[in-house]
Amino acid sequence: MKNRLLLILIPLWITLLCTFILIAQETLPPPKGIIAQIGKGRVGDVEYSADGTRIGIISGTGIWIYDATTLQLTSVIRNTPRLYNSAFPPDINVIARSETFDYLHIWDPDTSSQALQDIEFVAGICSTYNREMGKIAIGSGESTTRIWDVKTGKLERTLQRTDEKETLIHSIAFSPDGTRLAAGDGPNTISIWDTATGKRKHELKGHNKIAQNMAFSPDGSTLASASSGNNIFLWETQTWQQIGTLTGEMSGIDHIAYSQDGELLAAGCGDGRIHLWDANTGKLRKMLTAHQSRISVVVFVRDSHTLVSCSEYGTLRQWDIDTGENTLSVENDYNTFSKFALSHDGKKLAGLSEFSTPYLFDITVPASPKLVKRIHTRGAVDIAFSPDGKTFATVETDETAYLWDMKIDIPKHLPGLLTEIDTTLWGMKIDRPKLSFKGHTAQIACIAFSPDGKTFATGGFDNTVRLWDTTTGKTKRIIEEHNGWVESLAFSPDGKTIASGSEDRTVRLWDTNTGEQKQVIRGHTSGIVDIAFSSDGKTIAAVAYDPNIYLWDVDTGERQPFPHTHKRGIVTLAFSPDGKLFVTADADGIMKIYDVSAKKLLRMFDIGSRVENLEFVMDGKILVSVCDGIITLWDMTP
Repeated sequence: MKNRLLLILIPLWITLLCTFILIAQETLPPPKGIIAQIGKGRVGDVEYSADGTRIGIISGTGIWIYDATTLQLTSVIRNTPRLYNSAFPPDINVIARSETFDYLHIWDPDTSSQALQDIEFVAGICSTYNREMGKIAIGSGESTTRIWDVKTGKLERTLQRTDEKETLIHSIAFSPDGTRLAAGDGPNTISIWDTATGKRKHELKGHNKIAQNMAFSPDGSTLASASSGNNIFLWETQTWQQIGTLTGEMSGIDHIAYSQDGELLAAGCGDGRIHLWDANTGKLRKMLTAHQSRISVVVFVRDSHTLVSCSEYGTLRQWDIDTGENTLSVENDYNTFSKFALSHDGKKLAGLSEFSTPYLFDITVPASPKLVKRIHTRGAVDIAFSPDGKTFATVETDETAYLWDMKIDIPKHLPGLLTEIDTTLWGMKIDRPKLSFKGHTAQIACIAFSPDGKTFATGGFDNTVRLWDTTTGKTKRIIEEHNGWVESLAFSPDGKTIASGSEDRTVRLWDTNTGEQKQVIRGHTSGIVDIAFSSDGKTIAAVAYDPNIYLWDVDTGERQPFPHTHKRGIVTLAFSPDGKLFVTADADGIMKIYDVSAKKLLRMFDIGSRVENLEFVMDGKILVSVCDGIITLWDMTP
């Protein structure tokens, strides 16, 4: 495959973890129209091949397929928007279904150029694959499970309860020989179906919560079922009687799996721990602890002596079952970002991860963003660069904003690999900010620097705007005229005016030096979620989570006509630095770029889901957005 991804794995001994960790950095040509992407996005699902040789992680950027033994990336299926989960047949290798739950996409991961087959079906919730029969079962609403032949795309059987009970199918599992199918189809029931006749043969009762996951033993003699609570039931498949219960300190069991020899049963839990049980005696053999978030999948490889686990954030770990040691890891592989900020020179980008950790990137070469440092905070929710790029500010959940020096927390650099090998791993270290801004009585919602960097503004849920001195951290002004929380702030290009957008449906313009109110702009249908000044400072744009685009004259407060709208509520907008372009994005992920002077629509992108924020760099040649946890750099050249 042309331009194969580069995966660099370097074993490093870390005393803190007492194990070897392999950390991967991968380079991938971005889709057409995109210069680069930072982060792989939220993990929708993790699946493994029936023979245990491959693991597929579905994220916002595609399906990432790893060798289950070496944890090396083997292929990537790109251009697959809104993917939710996958399964692995033996011949076609990958099946993925759309997040819209109405299409089954069949891919070949070795070519990954296009779907081999697209099958339309009724909304699905869960799926399972039987290797021997080449069948996939998809559970949906109305107590219905459908069985498909993955090679022909033919619907072969529909399994539906005939009683009046209608519920969602939360989990399904084929028996090894494919003759039976178990479906978790009620708050406390599991139905057993004969796949040849389509008849419902048994109903298993015992769970007091929904059966979220099920697995048959390799010989088909036992069915293990796990609820969202803290127990696993074992059922004998000849009589379908409950023959055992596995209990313990398990928090939210999300995935269970038998070893190939049937001797062990593994349970991955919501607290990041893995419990290993003796499948014959029901005794707990080991507890593996290393993941920091919910475990999405556990799978045995190498003849039952090795276990591979994956967390909801895509961290892969390989375990030696005999010793309980974590032998290999791929860390931080799927960082997801909620917000970003750009330095004024367009060379630095700060991405705020969903772990509330700011990651700082050098984007001097836009096609090759480089991680340069990470700041360890207690819970950052917003971020902004100072105009000189030497400091940046974060808002945290303690009603305080902090100013940070760009020089802190520089990680070690290795050829072709950027990572951090110190006590900062997993947030164990908290860095010290340069300055703090305290005074709000409720959560801070938005921040902004003045163009000269001498003033820092914050708006919050206490309905106030506060102006701070960036040298001393002392309050310069407190503005209390809004009747709702302040959700957006913007300084005019000359720094003499600051605009605030509020839940009270107004945009208010203030004199930065005196705090005097200069203008009140009314006419929005709901609270203001984003505002921006044009490059000449004569126009201010606002969005209020409705389909309309509001452009206002700064001097008169009058609305300027603009002949474009969206179908859904607009959530963010931005002007290009040269004043030639204007962009808006809505809750559906439709992003539109306009010529400002001609008020003409130039380009439109369908990103697929809500865009959180937008900003131009390089005089409008590049547009940066964040959506589905991925920061994307778009090529805006004609």
